Amino acid sequence: MTIETATIEAADPLKSVADAMRDAAQQAGEDAAKVRERLDQLGPDVAHSASRFAYTSSYMIAYGLVYAAVFVAKSIPQENPVVEGFIDGGRAALDAVNEAKGIRPGTPA
Repeated sequence: MTIETATIEAADPLKSVADAMRDAAQQAGEDAAKVRERLDQLGPDVAHSASRFAYTSSYMIAYGLVYAAVFVAKSIPQENPVVEGFIDGGRAALDAVNEAKGIRPGTPA
């Protein structure tokens, strides 16, 4: 083995490592481009799913709250001052809303 052969053999492992790193960097760039392309395709689907999730969650929460409130309101006896206060307060609120909208009392909505 001559000095030239030993120098070439010593340089080969470094070259193979450099080639492997270059190939890995190229592959990572290609993979990133593929992922970016796939995310662009999935974007509307993800947005639709998130929107649907928000709608369904809000619907379930509102339904649960209103159902519970109606259940509690129906379970209270009707002939007591608390229920009469709720009824009078509700009517006053409706009258205030109608007045703000410019609807006269007794006129069909």
